[in-house]
Amino acid sequence: MFAQILEISLLCVGLVLLVVGYRRNHRNLMLVAALVLMSFGTLQDVGRGFVDGYRGAETRTL
Repeated sequence: MFAQILEISLLCVGLVLLVVGYRRNHRNLMLVAALVLMSFGTLQDVGRGFVDGYRGAETRTL
């Protein structure tokens, strides 16, 4: 539930930043918007992979 809310909010923030950056002709703002929009689709997979890796590291004995 939290991940879905976070992804939807990232999408909205990215779209708003993209529109504002385009209208004001700020390239850095548009770059931030592109990075936010790219992270919007992969956030849940990255989080799941991190948790799986962390759990895998806990079970390993040295």
